[in-house]
Amino acid sequence: MHKLNQTVAALAGASIIALSAPAHAQDAAPQEAVDTPASTAGADIVVTATRRAERLQDVPIAVSAIGGDQLAESGFQRLTDIQYQFSGVQFGTSPNDSGFRLRGVGTAGGFSSSSEQNVGTVVDNVVVPFGNPINSLGDLERVEVLKGPQGTQFGKNASSGVVNITTKKPSFDKVGGKVFASYAELNEVNVNGNINLPLSANMALGVFGFYRRNDGFLHNVTLDKDWGGEESYGARAKLLFEPSDNLSFYLIGDYSKIDRTGPGQLWSIARLPSFANPLMAARFGNLAALGIVPGFDNTKSAEDYESYTSEQNYGASLEINLGLGDYDLTSITAWRRLDEGPQRFAIDGSSVPVFTSQQTGVDQSFLSQELRITSPAGNALEFTSGVYASRRKVGDDNDFNKSQLRPAAPFNPFIVNISGGQSNTQTRSDSLAAFFDGKFNVSEQFAVIGGLRYQYDWVKSASYSIIDPAYPPSPPGPPVAGQVNFYAPRALAEGSTKKGDWSGRFGFQFKPDRDLMVYGTIARGYLGPTVTFSGLTGQKVEVGPQTVRDITLGVKSQLFDRAVTLNANIFFDKYNNLQTSVFNGLEFLTENAGGFEANGFEVEGSWRVTPVFSLNASFTYSDTKFTDYVTACPGIVKTGYTCYLDGTTSLVQAAGEPLSGAPKYSATAGADVRLPINDSLSFDTSANFYYRSRVQYAAATAYASQPGYGTIGLNAGIGHPDGNWRIGVFARNLLDQRFHSAVITLPFSDPGGYVNWMTREGRRTVGVSAEMRF
Repeated sequence: MHKLNQTVAALAGASIIALSAPAHAQDAAPQEAVDTPASTAGADIVVTATRRAERLQDVPIAVSAIGGDQLAESGFQRLTDIQYQFSGVQFGTSPNDSGFRLRGVGTAGGFSSSSEQNVGTVVDNVVVPFGNPINSLGDLERVEVLKGPQGTQFGKNASSGVVNITTKKPSFDKVGGKVFASYAELNEVNVNGNINLPLSANMALGVFGFYRRNDGFLHNVTLDKDWGGEESYGARAKLLFEPSDNLSFYLIGDYSKIDRTGPGQLWSIARLPSFANPLMAARFGNLAALGIVPGFDNTKSAEDYESYTSEQNYGASLEINLGLGDYDLTSITAWRRLDEGPQRFAIDGSSVPVFTSQQTGVDQSFLSQELRITSPAGNALEFTSGVYASRRKVGDDNDFNKSQLRPAAPFNPFIVNISGGQSNTQTRSDSLAAFFDGKFNVSEQFAVIGGLRYQYDWVKSASYSIIDPAYPPSPPGPPVAGQVNFYAPRALAEGSTKKGDWSGRFGFQFKPDRDLMVYGTIARGYLGPTVTFSGLTGQKVEVGPQTVRDITLGVKSQLFDRAVTLNANIFFDKYNNLQTSVFNGLEFLTENAGGFEANGFEVEGSWRVTPVFSLNASFTYSDTKFTDYVTACPGIVKTGYTCYLDGTTSLVQAAGEPLSGAPKYSATAGADVRLPINDSLSFDTSANFYYRSRVQYAAATAYASQPGYGTIGLNAGIGHPDGNWRIGVFARNLLDQRFHSAVITLPFSDPGGYVNWMTREGRRTVGVSAEMRF
């Protein structure tokens, strides 16, 4: 791929060469986007959902937005908590429900870290394919959620939507900053601060730093330790330089690190297998004596293996904006790196050492270059067009995974090295694309909108294993207790694929007046093919490209002098070859489902009842179902489904099943009061409610589900009316409603065993906070 390296370098070089042209530059987001909080009912919310700054009500896309201050004031601390502010948005932390999910569809790539995302994450105009560069909310300007295929401008990892994040830009006017601190249950500490430093009349520096920690919430009775604790810290620096009216440079660098106590798989036993097999009785018969009661509310673990995980996430980007007459030329060069630290875990749920795994961690890097030109607003033809190139590498020569299984433990604890020794997998994905997106204003009221993106992808993957010196193979022969069964390292296996295809949209926008718009679009989303090797056994999986056809009809309106905002849309999504994941009893594998549909509607509104009191609510109905999905037969089949043999393989047709982790109904509601007491004192309080209906976590699998639930969040504070200081109290999940990231089959057990995948959000958190601005 030497040519791709040349292409990325050429695109970056082109942006520098073009700087010699005299013209007038516009910021990617105008000052209104900074000064207008996305939470204020009736205000003109400015977003960059189409890569140009526009009023939210003027964008013919199903998009929602929230200001960073509102998100932080609600008591939330992480970017993933936006799921409690928008209906139709969820975030999963388990491999079969990983990342953001919009309208019920999200990333489900198993343990294959090279799998692309269905819902893309974009931070300050940079596509981020892995990790989370926003580990604290302290310097967020706003978060936009774009629903439906957005591949025309945002690329192949946006086939189901985009979470578009904008952080606060430095300003030239004055020195200023903010310091925030909170303390809550589980010794939760959250401290962050930022400062704005004008360096000259046309240069400013912004620096943000944070520290956050909390104790564990899953008690391991065997080790007498609490798992799920985290400690993270990081910083972001931003330099804005505008040497002239027609030229600007925006340089951003960030670093964050997180350490976790316990494994990434925070499991508790939800349901036990039958004890008819003496092996199961021997492994799990002591749970009662350990004080563990299997069930949905179980918060204790029995695993006997010391576990931990860690990761570092860092990167840099340079955005250059150059005016070319009335047009804007933008270059965005970005590099990111994710370094996973050593990991240890056991996923057998037992105090008997059945399964153990040690990983050095998988490192990833990403290099991208985008060059685009944007036409001025108000012309008959408004457009954004450009080219994009990227290279992603997953794994390197130092990344090894190794896992051991004791299938007959505790009766005969011989060891099977199921990873073939130490397994190494590496993947490289290269992409080139060109795109055009815009609208033609037929009249002041009516416009035709459309866009097209063509991309070509190359994927190469390789996997092999070497002898593990800690668990060398025994000579061939009968298994011996305490020794490793004979194994031979896996020879180098390689796979590759390449393909070009398109994504795009076409539709209309009708705006009879400023406060009413009707729009309709038909869009095609595309997620390219890949070749993966599973992280555990190195099983090769060839995954075909995924396509989606989306039809959306929507209306955006403001009433009563814009005191009321009411937006709604209906959508009809049809997926072919949906890329999803399946747990085969040992590990998750990425594969294609034959067909999938997601149909429904979304409604959201806000009402500024008085200058000091406002309400907001949203509701999403999304009926997701497989139309054709032949997959491995689960241990216990859900009622209404029957398994059949295909040769020696037991399969099930899961047509009619919902997508893993997809609720049919989700809703939010909130209220906000800001009451001045006098000239120097103000009181504020807010409440939010979030509901998610029952979800299924594995197709056609009995018991792999959890019932619907609702959570309540509260926040109240007192401070200066101009925001100089504030002290407050907050509660997340006030009623202590228990829910989990997933409920899945227990590995290495007879049918009937299930585990809860625990999450911190599934328990109440009450705390206090203090904030000062200067």
